[in-house]
Amino acid sequence: MNVLKFVTKNATYHSSMTYDENRKSFNLKPYSKTHTGIYFILNDQDILKIGKADGKQGLKGRISTYRTRLVSNYKKGDPTVILWHKVMMEELSNKILSMYLLPLEPKKIIYKGIEVEAMIARSLEYKLSELAKRQNHSMKLSGQN
Repeated sequence: MNVLKFVTKNATYHSSMTYDENRKSFNLKPYSKTHTGIYFILNDQDILKIGKADGKQGLKGRISTYRTRLVSNYKKGDPTVILWHKVMMEELSNKILSMYLLPLEPKKIIYKGIEVEAMIARSLEYKLSELAKRQNHSMKLSGQN
């Protein structure tokens, strides 16, 4: 399966995103829905990041972290923020990136007689990330590289 084709066929374009050096963060549109899902950050045809949003605030919470002022975390040495800053100030300086979202509603399953929600965001994000690496996408904004 071609991951880039998967993204363009199944995910929805959310917004462009540019890097704000002073804030150590990105300028992109907010997202109002809290469902869980997967997000994709692209530089043209190159996948830079595939991430999951499976917490309580879902995609809304995850998008907000990309928009939040991160200078204090940068000074404390948060590895993700340092990575973003390094890559965005060097290789991707002044690039306009694209954010895509794939909301994933939890599935109701019966486990040993109890109805529970099954979440697939974590395992799907892992599989897609592995495929993207094998298909030579740079994954430059991914901390797992």
